[in-house]
Amino acid sequence: MRTFMVRRLRVRQTPKFLFAALISGLLGFCACLMDSTTLHAHEFGEPSGIKIVIIGATARTANYMIPQALWRGHEVVAVARRPYRVRHKPHPRLTIVKGDVYEQASIEAALSGDGDEIVISVYGPRVDPTIEIPETDLMSQGTTNIINAMKAKGNRRLFATTSTAMQEVIRRGYKADTPKPEGVTAVNGLWFYNLRGPYNDMLKLEGIVKKSGLDFIIFRPGQLMEEPPLGNLRLAVNTETPNRRIIMYPDFAALLLDQVESNQYIGDTVGVYSDTTMDEVENVGFEIAVRKLRAMKAEVDADLAADAAKAEKATE
Repeated sequence: MRTFMVRRLRVRQTPKFLFAALISGLLGFCACLMDSTTLHAHEFGEPSGIKIVIIGATARTANYMIPQALWRGHEVVAVARRPYRVRHKPHPRLTIVKGDVYEQASIEAALSGDGDEIVISVYGPRVDPTIEIPETDLMSQGTTNIINAMKAKGNRRLFATTSTAMQEVIRRGYKADTPKPEGVTAVNGLWFYNLRGPYNDMLKLEGIVKKSGLDFIIFRPGQLMEEPPLGNLRLAVNTETPNRRIIMYPDFAALLLDQVESNQYIGDTVGVYSDTTMDEVENVGFEIAVRKLRAMKAEVDADLAADAAKAEKATE
């Protein structure tokens, strides 16, 4: 999932944009108030009777989804390779378990067997965008294992996430063996070329989900940022999503949870974007993203190396 990080959201201060942002924020706030009375038959914080399983619980989307889900009254099972990195304090409706999408049995173990949980997959690769990844099967094979685990345990509803950036890789025709185009730089497509493996794998993921026979929704979010919610999401259902659009993690998390309580988009591919383009936001760029993603990848690599060392020591 293509992500740009900034320290503080700073938008170029044009009167047109400021007015639009103000109206968008007010409408988003009003929508939240409406949701609290129309979508939910229970008081917020009271048990809703809904169970969700989040695959990839250390992902940034999950960081926002878990507290929102608990606030809505849902029961949450958070599945992660590194469960000690799940960022939420203990809660009576939150269960954190270890699981790896490459190990189907670990995903099956996270499902109750009652078949009543909604599975939300938000996992993805930790990458350094300056390094080429021509091929990978993390998304396609991992999702295949999730689907097989769901079928084994009787689960029907699956939400899978990919990225709008995948569309650009497809449009440019980047394959594993595509030579690096002359003149490609950080500002004109290096990200797409270097990460063509993960993005092409997301395309495979979508095909696998569509043929699964499950009740699915595929979400293609735009460029995600860790900033306060704006309530300005737009959806492109079963059509191409506008590229280079900024959306906020808490808004995207709320959209996913809204669909837990609805059947509106079952069987659809839903692009998620806003009217805010990357060009309208300051301090957004390739170098900033690289620094952040490198740090995240280094943390993952260090954790997994430590886990492997502990496992090896335990067998001595």
